Amino acid sequence: MSSYPTSTISASLTPEYDALWHKLNPLQHEMIITGVGRRVYPLLEYQFSSMNPDKMYRASVHFEYVDDKKLRFCKGKYVELVSQEKKEAPRKVQHKSGAKLGSKWMASPVNFEDVRITNEKTREEENTSNVHLHAQHRYLPVLTITEEAGLSYEIRLPHTVFITATFYHIDEVRKIKTDSNEYAKSNRGDRRRPRAVEFSATSPSTKKSIKEAPVQREAVPEASVPFIRNSFPNSPSIDLAILSTLTFPSAGLFTQTQSSATIPAVQGVSSADPLNAFSAIPWLMNNPFLLAAMGLQFPIIPFPYLPSTPDSPLTPTSSISPDSEPTQPVDPVKAAVINKVINEEVDA
Repeated sequence: MSSYPTSTISASLTPEYDALWHKLNPLQHEMIITGVGRRVYPLLEYQFSSMNPDKMYRASVHFEYVDDKKLRFCKGKYVELVSQEKKEAPRKVQHKSGAKLGSKWMASPVNFEDVRITNEKTREEENTSNVHLHAQHRYLPVLTITEEAGLSYEIRLPHTVFITATFYHIDEVRKIKTDSNEYAKSNRGDRRRPRAVEFSATSPSTKKSIKEAPVQREAVPEASVPFIRNSFPNSPSIDLAILSTLTFPSAGLFTQTQSSATIPAVQGVSSADPLNAFSAIPWLMNNPFLLAAMGLQFPIIPFPYLPSTPDSPLTPTSSISPDSEPTQPVDPVKAAVINKVINEEVDA
């Protein structure tokens, strides 16, 4: 059994991500944090070396303050202020693999892709991988390796310092991360387009039916409801049976009124000109069935116009004999108002 001194344990970032960290470090590397939590990018992916292959180890990572300064971006650069935030002990996130032999740790790269940084303290209670960080502060990731005997070794890489921010202030930092990160929003369209083209090429009929089916289902109820301008919604249709029982005066001088359930009666009206907008109002008010049948609207009914002269009497157009006796007495006040309106129209 071979053995290695534990003091020689070392770790470094994999070449792909190490190059990105070195490129971003001189640009005042900004790391975006959100309320729901955001993954650290570039990824913290390490390569372990000089471990005892027969010993058990655990790995964890946490973020420590670089200084006691709060940074504010002003006029194209960060300005340092004194931090007033309450400093708490950093939260350590254990690697999901748990305890493993040194040979297993050194066999493949070790990443902490499940770590999420957030600016809401309550998010730490939802998931053990969530880490609360204060915005506008400098942090340094710290890798901790703990061996079976209980000894711990911390590894710090100076070029992995970053500034927490809620959005990018430095365009060059944003561009480098966007171009290299396959999960960036600007790259999602390029990754989804081939899948959409492949899906449409393999099953075009299925995709077409899925898109067209909802349109056809929605068009049926709309087409079944006619559009009527200047009408109340859901207005009742005119019942012909009710309409036939209503009294429609002609240009003659007689108005039909219902005296019983079966036998109509005739009510005489004094001679006048054909009905117009003024003389039709009392007649409409005495026919509530017509107003109800037309959806409580004030109708505009074109009445036939029969020219007449003051010297020639008007000929009744009703087929009902004017000699019939009305069954209801004529209201003298109402008749006087109607006659006055009619006389004024005749004089005019």
